[in-house]
Amino acid sequence: MKKKKIKLPDTIILAGGLGTRLKPVINDVPKCMAPIDGKPFIDFVLDYCTKQGLSRFIFCLGYHKEIIMDHLSNRKNCEILFSIEKKILGTGGALKNAESYIRSKQSIVLNGDTFVDINYPQLIDWHNDKGSEITLVINKIDDPSRYGLVNIDNNNKIKSFIEKKEGLKSGWINSGVYIINNSVLKSLAKGEYFSLEKDLFPKYLNKSFFAYKNDGTMIDIGTPESYLESQSIIHSFSTKN
Repeated sequence: MKKKKIKLPDTIILAGGLGTRLKPVINDVPKCMAPIDGKPFIDFVLDYCTKQGLSRFIFCLGYHKEIIMDHLSNRKNCEILFSIEKKILGTGGALKNAESYIRSKQSIVLNGDTFVDINYPQLIDWHNDKGSEITLVINKIDDPSRYGLVNIDNNNKIKSFIEKKEGLKSGWINSGVYIINNSVLKSLAKGEYFSLEKDLFPKYLNKSFFAYKNDGTMIDIGTPESYLESQSIIHSFSTKN
């Protein structure tokens, strides 16, 4: 029997960070606005998402919010809302701050400085079939020392996280793409600083917390080295697609 087409949820993009490591290269520009192949990085992310049918985006903003808001106001092919942080809240605090804007029962959560080539409808379907409260997308790379590792069992349930350090061998890393049910957000405190990766995720290791293995391209522009490397990768990817 053919599966019923699912309605795609809201997409939350975390773009309120200071981007300290990238400042020597892009000066005083928010990370998601870093120029890649002649246009802001966030445009590649939104173009890719809208092509798959994602249509409602909630941007979590703080640092230089006006630059991002002004640029995105020109977009006509999707709905864009802005959740503004009056103080630095971290990835978890920013997500909780955006809760009142969410209309779907779950959200796709993306980092504004990362692009991941993935089939979003397929990911949502997988998440729902698993009955997962949080799904974390993982990619396998040769040198995970900058990221740390995600340890999973044979059923793709997340068992533990291995902190980033030199000398880590090839393995699965957190790609910065999540599916998070609204029920998770309800339990969180609003207005407080906390991290999804360091504070929330470890608390869900004994709950319904799964990892989705992705073999598509992952581009993280968070450091000067990865930003410069991403120029040719995104150009090549955009040309093919």
